[in-house]
Amino acid sequence: MMLLKYTFLALSAIIPAANAYTGRASWDSLGTTPCPQTCGTPTDFRVALPVTLFPNGEKCCSQVLVQYQGKRVAVTFTDLFLAGANSFNISLSHQAFAELAPLEVGTISPVSWNFE
Repeated sequence: MMLLKYTFLALSAIIPAANAYTGRASWDSLGTTPCPQTCGTPTDFRVALPVTLFPNGEKCCSQVLVQYQGKRVAVTFTDLFLAGANSFNISLSHQAFAELAPLEVGTISPVSWNFE
């Protein structure tokens, strides 16, 4: 039973959640606009999510887990991203992006993200 438990934990660390979105991530903040409500304590680890998914800012201030090539970063949904119709692309703060890849890369793909 213990082996099964550890196997599950190991697999859950590398397999994205079933309700995860997949797209690409940038960090330049072009095409972003603040959420309609102000989130609590300011943080350097922020994400802008597609405005087409959350047109009225639903779920703003929620925690989001972003994954790329086995790396993870937890961020707060603080902005809306004008990513285009049917897009799951996101824009990360430079601090959050740097946890996943060097800033010089500019854009990474595929990234998966979901609400925690």
